[in-house]
Amino acid sequence: MASKQNNKPVQKPVQTAKPKANVPKPVAVKATTPLNMKLALLLGIFSIIIYANTMRNGYVLDDSSVITENTIVMKGASAIPEILSTPYRRGFFITSNDLYRPLSLVMIAIEYSIFGENPMPNHVVNILLFAGCVIFLFFFLDKLFEGKKTAVAFITALLFAAHPIHTEVVANIKSGDELLCFFFVFLSLNIFIKYVEQGKMLHLLLGCLCFFLSFLSKETVVTFLAVVPMIFFFYRNENKKRSTNITIGIVAMTALAIGIRISVLSAYNANGIGDIDFADNGLALKTLAPSSRIATAVLIMGYYVKLLFIPYPLVCDYAYNTIPFTTFANPLVLLTLAVYIALAVFSIMRLLKNNKDPYAFAILFYLATMSLFSNIPFLIGATMGERFLFFGSVGFCLVIALLLEKWVGQVADSGLAIIKNPKTLAVVIPLCLAYSAIAISRNTDWYSNYTLYGADIKKSTNSSKLNYFYGLELEKVVASEEKDPEKIKQIRIKGIKYLSKAVAIDPDFANAQSDLGNAFFCLAQYDSAEIHERKSLDVNPTSNMTANNLANVYYFTKKYRESIDLSLKAIALKPEYVNAYGNLGRCYLTIGRLDSAAYYLYKGIQIDPTYSFSYEILAYVYRAAGRQDSVNKYVALAQKAKPGFKAN
Repeated sequence: MASKQNNKPVQKPVQTAKPKANVPKPVAVKATTPLNMKLALLLGIFSIIIYANTMRNGYVLDDSSVITENTIVMKGASAIPEILSTPYRRGFFITSNDLYRPLSLVMIAIEYSIFGENPMPNHVVNILLFAGCVIFLFFFLDKLFEGKKTAVAFITALLFAAHPIHTEVVANIKSGDELLCFFFVFLSLNIFIKYVEQGKMLHLLLGCLCFFLSFLSKETVVTFLAVVPMIFFFYRNENKKRSTNITIGIVAMTALAIGIRISVLSAYNANGIGDIDFADNGLALKTLAPSSRIATAVLIMGYYVKLLFIPYPLVCDYAYNTIPFTTFANPLVLLTLAVYIALAVFSIMRLLKNNKDPYAFAILFYLATMSLFSNIPFLIGATMGERFLFFGSVGFCLVIALLLEKWVGQVADSGLAIIKNPKTLAVVIPLCLAYSAIAISRNTDWYSNYTLYGADIKKSTNSSKLNYFYGLELEKVVASEEKDPEKIKQIRIKGIKYLSKAVAIDPDFANAQSDLGNAFFCLAQYDSAEIHERKSLDVNPTSNMTANNLANVYYFTKKYRESIDLSLKAIALKPEYVNAYGNLGRCYLTIGRLDSAAYYLYKGIQIDPTYSFSYEILAYVYRAAGRQDSVNKYVALAQKAKPGFKAN
């Protein structure tokens, strides 16, 4: 019997929908700016704000030597090949002991081509360069400590930006060489760290190029021959081969830069080792005992430390006798020596204990970069200068930031958490406000030579050069702008007071003696004028200007033969010195030798057709000769060169 089939329909299993994966809908992600970029932008803005008021300043101090009185730079960008192939001072004056710093001159020549003789763009460039220096310093320190001390890097750069010791470098256009040197060497360090991390040969080459450009800016970067190996064999020593390549690269760039320097200077006989001018560096006094020279140099190194902590008073020149000579019996000398020895021992011991110790790096960086300016192994061109602390202050600011980090204590976030910490703010805000206020106020002193010297002479009354500078400024600038004869006389008398003090401090200060003589000449005090011009000529027999000044004195005291002899001497010393030709012409006119007068006046016109005095005296020569047509011709030419001239 067949089995029954189950006729019930087969129920299919219920199909349940598979759970859909919980895939979030795509959301537009906003690009976020890394913290270090935000901090860098803040630092740049802060740096610009501090020095914004320098934009209204004029050409001050050494600016004339690289701009307004530099015959090469004033040709503009077309002079770049000449700048690259001539000594640093060649466009201003010729010396047998010159420098080679073409990059800043190239920069200024380009600015001159675009903007002409206008100081504002020059100041703007200096401000932007300084902001770049601060930013690259921050990036370097952040990378040096591998992003673990971003707050420390930021505070260091912030203090560096605010520190008033840098006002000289930023406010003085000429110090673009210092800014470019710092800018390019810290750019090179940032690129070298990239090379260590990534190993790309392009980074090594770019880093070497920037180091080379730093050397073309200012030779003080030579101290980084010690700093760079310290960085890449101790602090960023991930790859010994790459560290070695970096060291070889900077040594090669140094050799190349020095080779070019020697070649250029030798071509102009400007590679000699000349004596340091005592007027610039009092330690060059030949009768100064070596022990006293070293003791005074040590004391000056102590003043540098003092200025880092207390940046007052700030002065533009520290020439003789700003810092009197001293001996090792001075307790301050011994204290300074003890401080520097302690710093060296402390940093080396910490480095040996921990090759990445940040305190050791900060101190050794300061010692290395300041070693060039100590005046101990060899003399430099200045007794002391605030600009010499531009690099060294990095070490000081880093130590302050590290101490602040230690005081705040362990914080999870090395960036904003430390920066926003109340302890940090309680120190950084008042310090930056105080530093910024001093810097902004100091910037106004750099408005002009008159404001700068007038401010600084009150703080450094015993400086021979500051007394000279201020007295000269009163004589040449203020007196020439004043119209009231009585006020002019009073200004000249005031100028004589400062010039007299300059020569009282340093009787062998040839320029001061000569300008003091000229000041007496302007007051018609010819006996005093002769005394000081003769003293100047005794000290410096090769000064064409002094010889000419004394020739003027002799002319007005009717010593015509002596006047002619000195004018001829001035021409022999400098054949293109047009003033001497004018004086000769006037002298020969007075004694009735009209042909000789005309001869020298025409030679003067060939040298400088814009010198009105030559035309003025020629008019009188032709009047004496009875040639009225020529008189009219040269009166017209004199009036064209000097509007308002009227022949008596």
